[in-house]
Amino acid sequence: MLTPAFTQKLLRQHAPAQAAEVRAVRPRALDSSASILANLTAGRTAQPVGLFGLDAELRTAGTGWRTERLVLKAKPPGRAICQMLTGLAQACGGELAEVYPTFELRTGFADTHWRELAVYAPPAPGAAPAPLLPTVWATHADEPAARYLLLLEDLSQHELLNSAPRPDRWTDAHLRAALRQLAAWHARHLVPAAAAPPAGPAPWPELLPLWEALLANAATRLPTLYPPARVRQLRGLLGTAATDWATVQQLPKTLIHNDLNPRNTCFERRPDGALRFVAYDWELATWHLPQYDVVELLSFVLRPARYQQRAAYLELYRQELDALTGQFADRAAFAEGYRLAALEFGLHRLGLYGMAHSLSPYPFLPGVIDSYFDGLAA
Repeated sequence: MLTPAFTQKLLRQHAPAQAAEVRAVRPRALDSSASILANLTAGRTAQPVGLFGLDAELRTAGTGWRTERLVLKAKPPGRAICQMLTGLAQACGGELAEVYPTFELRTGFADTHWRELAVYAPPAPGAAPAPLLPTVWATHADEPAARYLLLLEDLSQHELLNSAPRPDRWTDAHLRAALRQLAAWHARHLVPAAAAPPAGPAPWPELLPLWEALLANAATRLPTLYPPARVRQLRGLLGTAATDWATVQQLPKTLIHNDLNPRNTCFERRPDGALRFVAYDWELATWHLPQYDVVELLSFVLRPARYQQRAAYLELYRQELDALTGQFADRAAFAEGYRLAALEFGLHRLGLYGMAHSLSPYPFLPGVIDSYFDGLAA
């Protein structure tokens, strides 16, 4: 656990102008059951990993002593996550166990410990707080010790925290606020295709053997969720992935969350009733098509009674993004970007979810998969 002296050092390194002083740090119970990667990786590293609640007595420049409720996030190295995922693949057996080790470091998890630290880096002096992000108190990396820490605001009093099991709690107002603010984030970071930093998993053509193995695993071990008709549909996506990748390479990119769903989001209710969308757990952040985050969010939130609203929510997001960038007026082109994003989400991310689900079920996942396939049919 952090000492007052070390906590003060972290706060001052992150925001020197605050001149923070810390006189006490006390542990506080915290529910961290929703942190899938940390929980699966626990015990695989020399350093403790996970989420820890803290009450810190501190003061900053011009303020008196107060108690801040903080969360310490101790991150596992990306390679430990990669090794954990290889273990899951081998436990599944069959083709997936044979194929996965070749791709262990190529699925987008190898540098997760650095990505979130980069997103939470201190803003430039005088810059406005970044939208979507929680309040970041400090970041810390000690590469030789494989120690990667984040000090964040406690979000436990926010609305819809850890709401993946109850997507019905997302009202129309919540979804509209999320999509508008997500569009603002994507617009802020949008760059031409040539300017986007290389990131994410390996290029699609190189991932095809892995995606085929993930699909075969899902068809074999999750036949209720992946009946023959759905498997054929995804194999059709596999058949076009190599040529589709060339199209993806030509399209504008933005900094996406890449894990944007109710496990990693919540809402702050402002005094005037306005909703501020908050996204946390940015370890998978990457440069990709902006539609990707929308594919994932709507797959997690929309259930059968609301499937017919998908098109309207997509159009709301498109209009917001176009109003801010002037680059998404063409509805057909936007729909093509959605199709390409959905291809990767279905074959890669849901394939990995299915791998873990086939060993230890996630209660939320069947609804997500059903919603995803509804979106493919739209």
